[in-house]
Amino acid sequence: MEQEGIRTVQRALDIIDCFTKEKPYLNLTEISQKVGLPASTTSRFLATLELNDYLEKDASTLRYKLGKKIFYLGHLAGESIDLRTIAKPIMEELRNETKETINLYILRDVHRICIDQLGGLNNISHTVNIGENYPLWAGAGGKAILAFQDEPFIHSVIATASHPTPNLLNELSEIRINHSCYSIDEEVVGSSAVSSPIFTINGNVEASLSIAGPTSRFNQENRERYQKLVKESAALISSKMGYL
Repeated sequence: MEQEGIRTVQRALDIIDCFTKEKPYLNLTEISQKVGLPASTTSRFLATLELNDYLEKDASTLRYKLGKKIFYLGHLAGESIDLRTIAKPIMEELRNETKETINLYILRDVHRICIDQLGGLNNISHTVNIGENYPLWAGAGGKAILAFQDEPFIHSVIATASHPTPNLLNELSEIRINHSCYSIDEEVVGSSAVSSPIFTINGNVEASLSIAGPTSRFNQENRERYQKLVKESAALISSKMGYL
């Protein structure tokens, strides 16, 4: 009896998992094929999920979509997620692997602020002040956030920049493709960083993860390795924040 109950729950979850960003609307036949159940069995599951607001059925097309209960639960999960708590162990692993300073930035108005930092393990390292405003238009941590904002916001930030890097707009376009970036001696001479965006459950970017240290250690080989590592770590944080 217990196994039957578990199997029933699993089948209901399998049906919910059929819906994706690419396929938000599905009919009975498509769902039945995806979960590998007879149409009659699938129909009973769909009726129960619809009755409980986990799915909604369009009467004209007979296609299903995720219901308002799913939206509510997703919102509730997002509210309970704490970025700093999720990021901390991942930042620790990244710091231990690179031995460089790891910074966690969030978007604040037209700036970024560091909300958490793990100091580097080398004798010489680079740190920033937690809670202090830093630009979005300079430094890897800022550009990783700025690249994913809307166009009017980007242009308003650049318009107030005191000394933006040449071809900044092109650089932001590349960041949107590569999901990582680097800066060499941009904010402080002798200091460099690599960074990657962190996505929310809704696909927005309001934070970034950075590896920072002396420029002398950010040669091309190390920089490329650091970019790969920070991108993987930021993606892991994003997934734990609910981003698919």
